[in-house]
Amino acid sequence: MSDPVEEALGALGLSSRAFEAWRAHVSVEETDASSQVEAPAETGAIVVLSGRLEVVMREGARVLSTFEAPAALSGNPAFAGEIFLRAACATRLLRIAPSAFEALFAADPDGLAAFVSHLTPGERAVQLALQLAHRFPGLDDEGLVDFAERSEWVSLRGGEVLFEAGDPADAAYFVISGRLRASIGEGEAEEVLNEVVAGETVGEMALIQADVRSATVYAVRDSQLARLSRDDFDALTERHPHALRRIAGFVVDRLKRRSDPARSAATATSFAVVPATPGVELRRFVSRLAEALGRFGEVERIDRNAVESALGRRGIADAADDDVAGIRLVRWLGERGANSRHVVYEADAQWTPWTERALRQADHVLVVALAKDGPAPGENERRLGEIWRKTHPPRRSLVLLHTPGVEPKGTSAWLENRDVERHFHVRGERVDDVERLARLLSGHGVGLVLGGGGARGFAHLGVLRALEEVGIPIDSLGGTSMGAIAAALPAIDRNAADALAVCRRSFTALFDPTLPIVSVLTGRRISERLASVIGSYEIEDLAIPFFCVSTNLSRAQEVVHQRGSLFQAVRSSISLPGILPPVSVDGDLHVDGGLMDNLPIETMAASCGGPVIAVNVSPEEDLRFDVDLARGFSGWRALWNRIDPRAEAAGVPTLATVLMRSVVVASLAKERERAAALAASLYLKMPVDEFGLLEFEQLGPIAQRGYEASLEPIRQWWEARGTSG
Repeated sequence: MSDPVEEALGALGLSSRAFEAWRAHVSVEETDASSQVEAPAETGAIVVLSGRLEVVMREGARVLSTFEAPAALSGNPAFAGEIFLRAACATRLLRIAPSAFEALFAADPDGLAAFVSHLTPGERAVQLALQLAHRFPGLDDEGLVDFAERSEWVSLRGGEVLFEAGDPADAAYFVISGRLRASIGEGEAEEVLNEVVAGETVGEMALIQADVRSATVYAVRDSQLARLSRDDFDALTERHPHALRRIAGFVVDRLKRRSDPARSAATATSFAVVPATPGVELRRFVSRLAEALGRFGEVERIDRNAVESALGRRGIADAADDDVAGIRLVRWLGERGANSRHVVYEADAQWTPWTERALRQADHVLVVALAKDGPAPGENERRLGEIWRKTHPPRRSLVLLHTPGVEPKGTSAWLENRDVERHFHVRGERVDDVERLARLLSGHGVGLVLGGGGARGFAHLGVLRALEEVGIPIDSLGGTSMGAIAAALPAIDRNAADALAVCRRSFTALFDPTLPIVSVLTGRRISERLASVIGSYEIEDLAIPFFCVSTNLSRAQEVVHQRGSLFQAVRSSISLPGILPPVSVDGDLHVDGGLMDNLPIETMAASCGGPVIAVNVSPEEDLRFDVDLARGFSGWRALWNRIDPRAEAAGVPTLATVLMRSVVVASLAKERERAAALAASLYLKMPVDEFGLLEFEQLGPIAQRGYEASLEPIRQWWEARGTSG
């Protein structure tokens, strides 16, 4: 090797002793002007010994960055297919193989740290320029350079705060990698406003409005940002108006996400899977989850062995951020997911530095526990709780693994002492449970929401049959009133045929009149039959997430039932005022949810995070009669007319039908608005207006009508989406 080579390496901070360690791992290349140069391997690097090397974006051949001697550029999978390297003049390069870094670590750790510090600025410059070129297509090359030169690199660990609500607005930020969350309030009172992902800006609104920060923004996972001071932001947007227009587009998109529940439910792309106790064997579960996630794109699975194999050093997974090995590890982890839709980080059985690091890379943490072990929190969970109390946690869920053949029971005890947002059941080797979990985690879960409408709600049974025939998996269920009953049946694993049989047997003859002081019916018959079907279930124990809506009459509030007795929740949801007695829940009276939300699309969209199928069985026009009742009406005369076979029946609505219709009127305008706004991915209006609200004996024809009206629209919708959902 020539002296100029050693001199160049020396300028990069490497000693001659370090160079000797590298001798077998490097090679020198000569290239002419305009020649393309092969990019370095993923964990390798290139040093420009003389001349000038350009990093060129393949799309549009834009020069993103220039490296002049003595400069170094590392390999990065995020750049694969995006850039190529080109010599701007006759250029001499030193190509460094990935194996060199381990050799240098053994020979000269300080030299390795110095060399990595030279690699970092160049790699960051390319990352930033590439993101800007994609996100600001109207920004010319001068603007790209201007943005990059004015930016300051900021690194945040998962949970670390970028700024607090009320802080002075002194900068805007461009997210290079990771994910940030904007929220107001703290702890249980925290309201998430939005999430900001790579390629978007954050903090710009306060600069534009010359105001203080309106929300707290923190890192969901380890994140990299480019910071623009207020002065630099003003100068950049003044010189390059295209940038300001694009930034305005980011703001508008965030506002849309915030106002649209289906879009605001953030979809995770990286997951950390942590065992609740050392006895939980994760490997099998993670393999199944990764396979299921693979239906929606490439999945990269990373555990301790994957880290140490890729970086060629045992124990490097536990390296601290600020030591030499940790620098390599941080950089390598930052590149994960560049070519994958999802990344799954598998923690160790015991609490280790690798487990803690894996948590910091995740948008969503899954704590996996064995149901047979009992609900007491495990050691790893206690450590998680300590961390999350001190910082802003990511999304977090509990996954309960059940022994084959044993159905979930007692889940409420598991949830009492855990700070998790959701929970999921995986019953033995049931593939459908794992696939449902993957769909819900990745934003592909299909939610089905069923509206109220008395006997017309039997049309939902036909819709269930159509969904089953087309092969659409339902991952979340919700409903109001009769829709709550129809949704509860598949939630307890009843197929469409079983659901129809249950309703025919239990819900077609419900009338048990009483003296109408509290209600027209005693409610005893419907309660007994409902209890015989769903009385033994708790909502938390259901494998398919379920909710139903009732109205708290005491507090004039909508109540979404997601925990507790399934019977009490559904019985509350169907308590038509004046028809059935209200249900007392903790002293408050609950009646039919149709008073507040007869078709809870928004609730489903916010909880499911994927496409929503909504089924409406309530007509917008109903109960038309020509008889003028304004001057008074004699109920006694109407009763006599019914008794006397010679009398003409009065063409008037009954008390029950008037009360039932009154329940849904208040929310019909809301339903029309939501349907027009396409809050549901598939909105099905059932043509069952000809059936009366109380014609429960017409179950068969109504269910058949629902099947015939929904089958083709469902089939077309599913085919248009593709079978992956």
